[in-house]
Amino acid sequence: MQFQRVNRTNAERAMGVCENRSGASILGNYPVCFTTTSGSNDGYQVTTPLAANVFTFGGIADADIADAGVGLFQCYGYRDSVRIFATGSSGTVEAGVVMGPAASSNGVNSTGSVDTYGPIISMEAVPAATTSPGGYAKGFIRAL
Repeated sequence: MQFQRVNRTNAERAMGVCENRSGASILGNYPVCFTTTSGSNDGYQVTTPLAANVFTFGGIADADIADAGVGLFQCYGYRDSVRIFATGSSGTVEAGVVMGPAASSNGVNSTGSVDTYGPIISMEAVPAATTSPGGYAKGFIRAL
């Protein structure tokens, strides 16, 4: 893990190292979850959120990670771009709302939250991003 301390220009954050085993590239600002498949559930290999691993949310990919490639994911701190998945119905995610991944999603949303504390807190209102095609928002990640 890499920890960035608070300084005058950047907020504190923590990054983890992972290997993409999803079968396709994971795009930057998209969620990653640890694999739960026997033989690959080592806390290093990640995929996109699936029904079998949605509760193993690790963080948000810092940049695109090619399939079988190694990359970084942010697991703690402020992030200025987090992918919000579309729910198919109109709605607004308000600032301060907890968000999380959902099975087979390409982002996070309030409908994917697993508890009342996050793993991600919306740092701004996201109007109409919950409808197709989704969007991006500022968030605070708490997945340590």
